Amino acid sequence: MKKEDRQSILDWVDRTGADGQTRDKIKGILDDVDALDVLGAVDVENALKQTRKKIKDRNEQSRRVLWGLAGAVVAAACSAIFFFVGVSVHDIREPLYSELKVNPGMTGTFVMPDSTVVVLNGGSKLTYTSGYGGRSREVSLVGEAYFDVTCNHASPFVVHTPSDACVTVYGTRFNVDAYSGNDCKVTLVEGSVGFGYAGKSGRIHEVMIEPGQRLVYGKDNDYVRISDVSVKADIAWKDGKIILDGTPLPEILDELSKRYSVKFDVRNDSYLDYTYSGGAFTIFSLEKVLETLQYTSSFDWKYDDTTDADRAPVIILY
Repeated sequence: MKKEDRQSILDWVDRTGADGQTRDKIKGILDDVDALDVLGAVDVENALKQTRKKIKDRNEQSRRVLWGLAGAVVAAACSAIFFFVGVSVHDIREPLYSELKVNPGMTGTFVMPDSTVVVLNGGSKLTYTSGYGGRSREVSLVGEAYFDVTCNHASPFVVHTPSDACVTVYGTRFNVDAYSGNDCKVTLVEGSVGFGYAGKSGRIHEVMIEPGQRLVYGKDNDYVRISDVSVKADIAWKDGKIILDGTPLPEILDELSKRYSVKFDVRNDSYLDYTYSGGAFTIFSLEKVLETLQYTSSFDWKYDDTTDADRAPVIILY
C-alpha cells in the first residue's frame, strides 16, 4: 500500500473520533496489508479470508469498523481497485458504506462476502452497506458490471441503478450497463432475472429476461425493449476484449467511451455507417484500438486540445 494511502486511512479514522484502541487495531490491519505487498501476494480471496479471521477475533464494536477496512487488503492485492468506507463523523455506530471503484481503462474483479463475483468495467463503482450478505444483498451500481451471483433463495440479490431501476436475481450470471442516469442495459447469460422500474405513472413494473436476451430501458420515455443478442459480445469487455461481428462504429465508440471515460466528436456522418467484423481482439490501449480501426477505414483522429482540463477528454474523428 502506498504511504499516502495508508496515512489517508489513519487520518479518516482520527476524524471519526475513534478511540486509541480501535485506531491501533486498524493500524494492525494496515501493517498486514503492507506485509502482503512485500510478499507480492495477489490472491484476493485468500487475503480477504485472512482479514475476516482477524475481524472475527475482535470485539463487536471494533468489528464493524474493521469489516469496512477489510477491503484495504483487496485494494493492495488488486491495484485497479480503490476500496474505502464512509461513516458518520457524529456517530461511529452508523452503518458503514463500502465503495468499490475502478480507474478508466482498467477492469477489476472482486469477491463479495457471500462469494458472489463482481467484475467492474473502467470508471465504474459499486456501493453496499456493512450489513450485506445477511438477509439483504443489495448493491448500487454506477457504470458497468458483470455479476456471477451465489444462489440464495432466501436472500435475493438486487442491483440498483442511477435510472431508478433495479435488477433482482437469486443465483445467475448477467451484465448491467448503467453508466447513464437515464438508460440501462441488462444482458442475461444464465439463470433468471427480473427488471423492475417505476413508469411515469408511478406504477411499478417488472419484466422477466431469459438467457441470451438483452433488455434496454430508457427512463425518459418508459422505453423497454428485449432482444436476442450475442451474449459473448456483451460481456467480452470483462476479459479485456472487443468482439467485432458486423458491429457498427457507434457501438464501438460507445464501448470505448465507457471504458476510457472519453467522448468522441465525429465530424463526418458517413463514418457512422461503418461496420466492423473480424472476431475478437484484445484491448491494449485506446490509441491501439483506434489505430486498428483505421486499417479498414478512412478516418483520422486526434485529441481536442481545446477541452477543459476538468472535463472528459474529447477525441475528434475527421
